[in-house]
Parts: sequence; C-alpha cells; structure tokens
Amino acid sequence: MPQALTRDANRLGVARPRHKSPVVLTALSPQSGRCRRAHRSLGQSTIVGLYELGGIAASVAVTGPLFGWPTAGLVAATVAATSAVGLSGYQWRSMPSVLDDLPRIVSRILAVALFVVSVPLLASRPGIARDALLCALMLLVVTIAARALAYGTVVFLRRRGIGLANTVVVGSGEEGLRIGRALEAEPSYGARMMGFIDDGPDPGDESTPGQLGRLDELPRLLRDYDIGLLIVAFGGSGSDSLVDLLRTLGRSRCEIFVLPRLFEMYGGTGRVQLVDGITLAHTRRAAFRCRSLILKRILGTVLAGLALVVLSPLLAVVAIAVRHEGGPGVIFRQQRIGMDGVPFTLYKFRSLKPVGDEGDVRWNIDNDSRLGPVGRFIRRTSLDELPQLWNIVKGDMFIVGPRPERPHFVEKFSDTVPGYQHRHRVPVGLTGYAVTQGLRGDTSIERRATFDNLYAESWSLWLDVKIVLRTVRQVLRFK
Repeated sequence: MPQALTRDANRLGVARPRHKSPVVLTALSPQSGRCRRAHRSLGQSTIVGLYELGGIAASVAVTGPLFGWPTAGLVAATVAATSAVGLSGYQWRSMPSVLDDLPRIVSRILAVALFVVSVPLLASRPGIARDALLCALMLLVVTIAARALAYGTVVFLRRRGIGLANTVVVGSGEEGLRIGRALEAEPSYGARMMGFIDDGPDPGDESTPGQLGRLDELPRLLRDYDIGLLIVAFGGSGSDSLVDLLRTLGRSRCEIFVLPRLFEMYGGTGRVQLVDGITLAHTRRAAFRCRSLILKRILGTVLAGLALVVLSPLLAVVAIAVRHEGGPGVIFRQQRIGMDGVPFTLYKFRSLKPVGDEGDVRWNIDNDSRLGPVGRFIRRTSLDELPQLWNIVKGDMFIVGPRPERPHFVEKFSDTVPGYQHRHRVPVGLTGYAVTQGLRGDTSIERRATFDNLYAESWSLWLDVKIVLRTVRQVLRFK
C-alpha cells in the first residue's frame, strides 16, 4: 500500500470505535478529571420503534376481529415495514416532537392505504377496500399516539440523565460557547457536554466545561471520551483544515452537526436541529455506513453479470480485433488502488504492449505512435474498459465510483493534490462523477479530486443512475 494511503488509513483507524455496542459504557469527566460510568439506555430510534410496534400490535388486536385478520395483518405489516425503514436512519434530535414528524407519518400511512386499498378495488371487492381503509386510519391514529408517547419517554429519560450523548463542540467562539452553555443547562436536549476542542485559547468560562485539546487531537479525543455527538461551530481554525479533518471521521460512530454560515438566516430545510435558537445542520452519513450501499452492491453485481452475458458477442469481437492487431495477450492486467487503499488487479483490453513497468508509471498513452487503429478506437469508445465488468462481479469495484488509479500516482497525488486521499472513502467504480464532467485522460487531477469527494459526500442510488445515463450518452457520442 502506498505510504500516503497508509498514513490516511491510520488516521481513519484512530476514530474507529472501540465498542461495537452503541451503548455508552464509560466516559471521562473533564470537570472532575475522573472516569465516571454513564447510564445504559435504549437509543431514541429503539424507543420509538418499540412504542410503534406495540401500537401496531394493539391496533391489529382491535381491528382483526372487526375487519378480518388478513386485512388487518396486511395493513399492519406494510406499515411496520415502512416504519422500520424510516427509523433506520434516525439521528440525534435536540427537541423531538411528533408535530415535526406528522407530515411524514400521514403521507407514509396514506401511501400504504392507497396501495392496500387499490388491490381489492381492482378485484371489484369494495367491502374489503373499505375495511382496509378503516384499518389504515386506525393505524394512523395509533402511530401518532405511539410516537408522541415515545418522544415523551425520551425527554423524561433525558431529564434524569439517561440516554444523553457524550458531546464536544469544535470551536470556542461566541456561538460555540452559547451552544455549550445551552447543552450544559438543559439535559432535555439529550447531550452531555464534555468540553471544547479548538486551536484557540481556553474559553475560561466556569459555567461550561473547559477545553479538551487541539484540533489535531480530535480523533483521539473522540475515542477517549466515547463521543456520540460532535458539533462544529466557529473557532480559531479555517474551514479548509476542518473539512480535511472531518473527512477522516467517516468511520467514527458519532453524529456530526455543523453550524452553517449565516445561520441566523438558515431556513431549516433538511435535517437540522435547534439549540437555544441556533440552527445546526446534520452532515450526511458516510456512504459506506448506509444500508443502501448493500443494495448498490447487489444491483451492481447482478447488472454486471447480465452485461457480461449480453455483451459477450461484442467482447469476443473486440478480443479478436486486439489479438489480430497486437498478438497474444488480449487482456491487460494492472494493479489499482481501491477503497481504503486496498490494491486489486484491474482488467482491460490491451491497446498496446507496454515495455517493462511503463504501464505502471506512464500517465497517458493517447498520443503514442505505437497505438494502432484498433487500440485508438477501443480507447476512444471506452470499449477497452469492458473487462472491468468482471472486477465488479468479483467485488473489486462498483459500477459507479471514483476511477481507480495506479499505486505510483496515488502516492504522488496524495502528497501533492489537496483532498486526493479522501476520494478512497468510497468504493471505486467503472465510471464516476468526474468522468461525466469530462475529467478523464490528461485532465486536471485537482478537479477530479473535487468531484470525487463531492460524489462521496452526496452519494445516493439516484445519483448513480444519473451518472450511468450521462456516461452512456458520452460513450454514444464518442466523447
């Protein structure tokens, strides 16, 4: 593994949680300097899930005898499934309220009702459709009541010091101090304020915990204090150094909230929380921590396998043409760097025969005089990349992700290009966001790293679909 990636992997490893369980076991108290034992408690999503499942079970017990067990069970099972999906991405809530969730709850259960009711209506069974609708309405009322009771329980436990997340604030400026004082004074926010992390002077305020350390100690402090909530406010360091540092925390279990610029005018759209009237924006969950990544892996493997079968005639034609032009050795094997700096063997159709280790250290061969008509054509049309479908089936890479690079250049760019090492946070891919911006071949490495990191931080399945469609358009235009 290149040295630059080894250093980056070590930084990532620092923030790796020591305990697999999300339950806080011990935490250091900066006020007393002694270790203290934190309360064992159920997570917020667990409490909400238990209350809702209890409400669904009670609703089925009531509606089953009235409208039939199959109808009541079908509605309840569908609602429970959608509820579980919704709760899987729960994060810290400063002031949990059922009123904030009401639009989502209503829309979810109404969608379930329309789905369940449509089947008997299509079968000309209006009686069953009416019963299903009544079951759904009953579940809507029960779900709202269960969510309200669950949040009441969460706040009740918080006020007694149960279920509080160990919290640090990065930045001890005016806003950071205000947030720290609010969290310290009001346990119903669900945060146990441990202290500040900043390169500036200690706030020196007796009403709030003191400074725990400097920014370069952040990964270690998160581990030592078993931090579950990290709030980034304004402090003595610039945003560039903070971005680099926060990107190394992808494997930390803590939730990260950021105080946005012009927070006084921040409309509060998206996943935001308020602490003493200050808006905090939740950073996106790292792509490799999302359950959707499992679906992406399964879909990618299936689609790549199907593509190998469907495109097998084309693969055969290209292989014969390459063999005819350049002789034996149709497939070119080359070591590339994947997620977390793990090397793997990448497969391509050979466009020319390299001399010695030329393929590992030479940047571009587009203008090489040794390229024949076949080699130029398959490079121009990206047909030389098709054998990488086998890499996708093997699990070395995905369909969409940052393009994998050779170890020599990864080490070089990691030392010279800002943010380059962070593009290895996500699995590499056959095509990527940078590719759709025309950034391939002899183009700016800085811009590639920018778009690769943007992809890592804004990843979604729909973004992958858009990238694939744009890549197909580029290939069809030979662009």
